[in-house]
Order: sequence, then C-alpha cells, then structure tokens
Amino acid sequence: MSFSVAMAISNLAQSDNLKQVAFYQPSSENFANPERGLFIQYNPLDNTPQEPLQVSELRAIREDKITLIRTIYLISQFKEVPLSDSFLDRITADLAAAREAGVKVIMRFSYNWLDGGDDATEAIILAHQEQLRPMLEDNYDVIAFMEAGFIGHWGEWHSSTHNLNENPQARKNILFNLLSILPAERMVAVRYTHHKRDAFNNNTPLKSLAVPGTNQRARVGAHNDCFLASADDFGTYDSLVPREIATQKAFLHQDNLFVVQGGELCHYNPPRTNCPTALAELEQMRWSALNYYLPKEDLNIIFQDWEKQACLPEITRRLGYRLRLVKSELNQRAIAKGVVDLQFTIFNDGWASLYNPRALEVILRHQTTGKEYTLLTSVNPRQWQPNSEQTVKMKIDLPQDIVAGNYQVFLNMPDPHTRLSNRPEFSVRLANQNLWESNSGYNYLYHVVTIPELDRHTRLQPKFLSLSQTGEQL
Repeated sequence: MSFSVAMAISNLAQSDNLKQVAFYQPSSENFANPERGLFIQYNPLDNTPQEPLQVSELRAIREDKITLIRTIYLISQFKEVPLSDSFLDRITADLAAAREAGVKVIMRFSYNWLDGGDDATEAIILAHQEQLRPMLEDNYDVIAFMEAGFIGHWGEWHSSTHNLNENPQARKNILFNLLSILPAERMVAVRYTHHKRDAFNNNTPLKSLAVPGTNQRARVGAHNDCFLASADDFGTYDSLVPREIATQKAFLHQDNLFVVQGGELCHYNPPRTNCPTALAELEQMRWSALNYYLPKEDLNIIFQDWEKQACLPEITRRLGYRLRLVKSELNQRAIAKGVVDLQFTIFNDGWASLYNPRALEVILRHQTTGKEYTLLTSVNPRQWQPNSEQTVKMKIDLPQDIVAGNYQVFLNMPDPHTRLSNRPEFSVRLANQNLWESNSGYNYLYHVVTIPELDRHTRLQPKFLSLSQTGEQL
C-alpha cells in the first residue's frame, strides 16, 4: 500500500460486509494530460507554408509534458482554385504523425500571413471547407479543437479584403458550415466573442452542458490571440470602456464553463503581462490552452518573467482541467446478486473543465490472473467544473461471467475514439500521488474487492449505473 493513501475500514450496518475508505494525497507535479496545457506553434514561415510534422519532433514535445500543438495551414495558393489532393494528403499525414507521437492538434486555416494580403471569397471558403469534410471526419480523434480561421489577416477574422469580417451573414455562413463539416464531438473557437453572440443572435452565456447534437452554441468557444497585450487585448474585446470590457469578460467566465478557451500571447506589456494579472485572467476566463514560446523567440521574455515571479509552475499545472481524488469508499465484498457500492469525491483544481467528450470506466483486475473487466459508467467527467468538488455514488452490477477472487479497482478515463482508447498517453491522469499506472492509463484506487462464488441464476443483468452525483462550485 502506498504511503500517500490513508485507509480506514468500518462496519456496515446490518451486514458482515466492511467498507473501505481511502483518502488520497494531492500531487504538485506538472505532468502531461490530453487536450490541455501549453502548446507549441507550427506557423507559416513568413509567407511560406510550414514543413510537414515530424514524429520525432512531436515525441520530444510530448516528453516535455506538452500534449498540444497548433498548426496554421497557409492556403494562399488556393484563393481561386480548389484545394489540391496533395495538400489534403499533407494534412492527413500531419495528423497521423500527431497520433503516433501522442499529441493532439489545434487547427486553423489562413489565406494570408505576414503583411496582409487577400483572403478568399465566401464562396471559395465554403467550397474549401467542404473539401476538408472527409479528412476531418476521418481524423478528428487527434484534433483537440479548430480555430474558425479562413477570414482575413492570419485567419483571425479581421482585415478581410472581401469585407467578410464586416458581413454578419457571411461570418455566420462560414462558421455554421465549419461546424457542419467538423464532427459534432469537436468545437470551433472564434477570435472575437461578439462574433459568437452575433451568429446565434444570443447575448446570454451557456448555462449548462448541452445534449450532444442539440445546441450548436455549445460547440463554439473562444481564442484570444493577444492575451494581456493591452486593456482590450488588441481588440479582443470590442470596446475600450472598462465597464463594457468587464461585461464581455463576465460572458466568457460563464460561457467557458462549457466550451473551450485558448489563445496566445502576442505583445510584451508589463505590468499587465506580469503574474498577478495573468493568473487572475487565466482563471477568470477559464483557459485550457496557451501558446508556449521557445527560448529563441522574442516573446519568451514573458515566460522568463513568469519564471522569475514564480507563477509559471501554477500556469502549467492549472491550464484546463486538473482532477484530484479526495477520498473513495467501496465495500470489501460484493453483496447479494453481485452488487458493489462505490463512492468517490473528486476536486477540479484546474481553471477549466474537460471540453471534449470523455467517459469514466471502472476497471476490475484479478489479483492472481490479471484478467480485467471494464465497466462503463454513465458519469460525465465534463460536469466536474473548475474549483468544484463532486461526490459520485454508483452501484456496480457485476458481469455474469466474472470469476470469484480478489480484484484491484481502478478508474479510467480513456479517449473515447476507438483508435486511441487503448493508448494510455491519451487517458486522463489524476493529480494524486502514486495512483497513475503509466502502462495502462489507469488510476488505482487502492481498493481490493472480493467477489465470492454466487448463484449465477440470481445475478442481475450486466449493467453499470451512476445513481447520483452531487457537488458545488467553491
């Protein structure tokens, strides 16, 4: 038993069964977790497209505990013609490299990069998006989210030579078409929050998680590409009036409970770029992904300041979700009809929730044979909001074919896509000491449950139900 887990055993009323209670120690380690954290940028070189991604380089990034990259595809040569097959193949190859290396991609398309230049017409953009549909459908497993792109300078929805950023209907058509070609499991982030409000004619932030496929607003997040650069972050907020900026930040504070917030630093601007403001706004707007400047890049001075001011470790830990077990309770033996009660309390120390679908599994592993049984729950980890504690109570109806014996109990949050579900580097690691099993991606609860020999005819049908989940945001 690990020194970092305290155990207690208590009698259950009116039963000779015993309840195991485990208390878990938090970890302050910065470790890799999928779809969150600092990301490395792969931008065009001047006005030349970026070179293809290399598995070896991506693996080195992953070994540095970074699980996200952002690729901006320059498509200036296609402003008046269809995307070429070779270009589409290039993107597929990049995504295959990311998959092999264990990272995910934030993706954007732009018709111009440095020094402005023309973008494409609305008709061309819509046609190009349709060409991307098969590639996105086949490879969305390694896409973390997409940035809306296509329109204007840098694909950031300003300075469009076809005035698309000034045309609300064109913006809506391009955004809605992008949502249609990207599988419903993934989100699109827009550069300016008022563009989301305009597209849906709705100034009210999201109030709850949406049922998948029922609310397109719940698939549109935000990316701020001049974070901390000025009072209005170089136009991110469409006002210079402090009260109006505060209103827009309040919108993001609520909306981003349920959608992704990413972006980048673009300008050294102390004291706004110093730790106090950076930490406050990363938390307020619930950031999941932020660009990381390598040592040779000019804006690395911001990261140097964060290191000197001692907030960089907190930023690397708290971007996105950071889930920590507090305690769990489990019967030592399966009771009548093969039912086991499991309860655990979990806290999200991160600044955001999970933004992509993810399930929770309970794994039972026979201590002698190593045979495993995977039990899918109805718990949705996306409901575990930042700065929030949740208590989850479940009854496990064991599989009819389970053999008697002692079983170790694990929690597992694998990637839901079949390509990645058995890849431990794509599973969620809990922020506790000595729970993570790196070769499986499981989190060990330090519980052992005994399954006795039972009359097979009295078993319930195999199922696994979450009875309740309670919690509040602190």
